[in-house]
Amino acid sequence: MPARHRSLLPYLAVATALLAAACGDNPLQPKKPADPLATAANIQALGTSFTSLPFQSFSFATTYVPTAASPMAALRPLLRAAQPTLVTRRALSLAESRLAATALRAALVPSSGAIAASIFPPAVVLGTTYTWNATTFQYEANDPAVVPGAPSNGVRFILYALDLAGQPIATQPIGYADLMDESSGNTQTLHVLVVGTTTDPPVTYLDYAVSVTVGTGTASAAVVGFITDGIERLDFNAAIDETSGSATFDIRFDVNAADAHVRLRMTLTAPDQNTLRLAINFRLQFGSEVVTVTGTQTLDLTTLSESATLTVLVDGGIYATITETDGSIDFAGGGGQELTADDLTALGAIFDAIATTFQQFDALFAPAGSLGA
Repeated sequence: MPARHRSLLPYLAVATALLAAACGDNPLQPKKPADPLATAANIQALGTSFTSLPFQSFSFATTYVPTAASPMAALRPLLRAAQPTLVTRRALSLAESRLAATALRAALVPSSGAIAASIFPPAVVLGTTYTWNATTFQYEANDPAVVPGAPSNGVRFILYALDLAGQPIATQPIGYADLMDESSGNTQTLHVLVVGTTTDPPVTYLDYAVSVTVGTGTASAAVVGFITDGIERLDFNAAIDETSGSATFDIRFDVNAADAHVRLRMTLTAPDQNTLRLAINFRLQFGSEVVTVTGTQTLDLTTLSESATLTVLVDGGIYATITETDGSIDFAGGGGQELTADDLTALGAIFDAIATTFQQFDALFAPAGSLGA
């Protein structure tokens, strides 16, 4: 089997598909993209909005956000546990797999309790601006009277150009990120605004809110807003719903100007103490072309054995099916059609898109998801 075939499943690791409609009296017909390489290029272009320097600097700064113990923290472990198994680009070791499985099962039991009065801990002075200290290599708070401008209901982080090692260059500010507490009632809301200041007028690169509601045995989150690279805008609307033994992710990305749309729906369940099951439904649309990946996969937590069947459809016709049993992976073109090198490139981009969608969602959730971590 070509190495490229073996590398696709680790992009998903636990994502699989089973298409019952492909059987029976009316089997689906084989179908390919009109231009597999064009499909791959369209998929790659979806990430353009996440490549701006302000967003990269913001992603670095989120690890320094001052936070309080919060219901939002109940959802972050779920993302942390799921991410290595969903989007890793290498196979997990036995020890890593066991740790991920343990963390994942623990995260499927949502916390309960009252919403905190404030997202930020009492020691944080609202209206504070944080700047990078090139000597201590960390963000540090400034006296609001000395460095004004931060929102009265939150804090501001100055964003900087990054060096080759990914560290801020303190002499090169490029914008700021405001994090504002807009909580109300039993819903905790963090409003994030990222602005670039190297142009006149300044450019808003990111504007969104993360809202979390926690009940008895349940937790839910919504991440809604937009991101741009200064040219192309991507709107997103994502949700997490968690109950005892079940977590559902529903992530939507839309680049309306390009008529490009992405939706990733995943439901993780624990049928029993020794089993994890993930159902996935991924949809890509570029103009009139629609590509989908759907199905389920099961992981035995005792033996760490996996079984998987992936089905990729193009405009409702079968493009390819992929089966996996304990690391052994087989590819087949829909209806026996041959998969060319261009097809494998397109399939690789499709699986990359699933991984990238989850990673981008995690990056957007990070400022709120770190609360209480």
